[in-house]
Amino acid sequence: MIQVKKPIKFALLLIASLAILASCASKPKAPVQETAPVVAPAPAAAPAAPAAPTVSQDDLDKLLAEAKDLKKKAFDLKLFEVLPDDYKAADALLASGQKSYDDKDAPAAKKGLESAVSAYKDLIAKGIVAIAEAKQKEAEDMKAVAVKAGADSSQQERFAAGDEAFQAAAALVAESKHEEAIPSFEKARLYYELAWKRANATDLKQGIEDKDYAKWDSGNFQLAETKYQAEDGFWASGNDKDRAAGTDALDEAILRYNLVVQKGREMAATTVKAKTDEAKQRAEDIKADVAVKDLYAQALDSYNEGSSQFAAKDYESAAGAFDKSGTDFDAAYKAAAEKRAKAEAAIKEADEATAESQRKAQEADPLLQSTAQ
Repeated sequence: MIQVKKPIKFALLLIASLAILASCASKPKAPVQETAPVVAPAPAAAPAAPAAPTVSQDDLDKLLAEAKDLKKKAFDLKLFEVLPDDYKAADALLASGQKSYDDKDAPAAKKGLESAVSAYKDLIAKGIVAIAEAKQKEAEDMKAVAVKAGADSSQQERFAAGDEAFQAAAALVAESKHEEAIPSFEKARLYYELAWKRANATDLKQGIEDKDYAKWDSGNFQLAETKYQAEDGFWASGNDKDRAAGTDALDEAILRYNLVVQKGREMAATTVKAKTDEAKQRAEDIKADVAVKDLYAQALDSYNEGSSQFAAKDYESAAGAFDKSGTDFDAAYKAAAEKRAKAEAAIKEADEATAESQRKAQEADPLLQSTAQ
């Protein structure tokens, strides 16, 4: 029984499989829709870094040379005095750029040196304006000094030249040409200074001649005269360098003239003192210090004042004090002499009165004797 069932079961399975296959073969296959493959977008490429600019050694050399030239100009203009902070800042930028230059760091050197050049240009631009303003002020101040000394009238040629230079400089400033104005302001100041010093020297020279002081110090007077004449020659040359040398010549002339004046005043005071000493002695000989104490004391006060001033080398004041003292001693002498004369007259009168009394007494004596008898 068992052996008959196995073939049947196998046959049934085979029939079912064939039926399934037949069914599949009889149905058409559904078309398969093909889809395009999805492709992920490629990542965007990063922008390429710009290539570092190339800096030639020649460009760096030119920048460094320009910065150094500007530094020299700033130094020559003494801008370290005018704008010290700006000057230090520009120097620091140059030092930094120089270091990068020495280290062969071309980009950093270029940046540093360009900054230094820019800083120096700004410094010089500002500094020149400040210098022009300062030079203008110096010229104005010197002009005021010259006017006070009367140089605008006594030294018209030099003073007028100063005015002309000043006006030219002011016109340049009005056109914002400050750098060009600087030497013109300096010229104006020089000419005003020459006018002032020439006026002083001329006044001293005239005073010496009027008071005949030269006889007391002929050496210094002659040296002064030489320098005074030399300045006149410097001015006549028309050359600014020569004219500038004229200030030294006038300084020397003024110094020498003053020595002559000082010696002259000393000798004049000495002469007055000698006369006063004589008046003082006459007053003391007549006992004015006792007879007219107040007048003598007044004269002595002036004398002591003159002595102090003479010791301090204030000879002109000393001469004045001695002169007053001498007059007061003379007055004391006169008053004392008058007082003595009156006293002597009174004594004489008294003596004469006494003698007359004695004479009368003698004349009366015989009469008295005869009456008694």
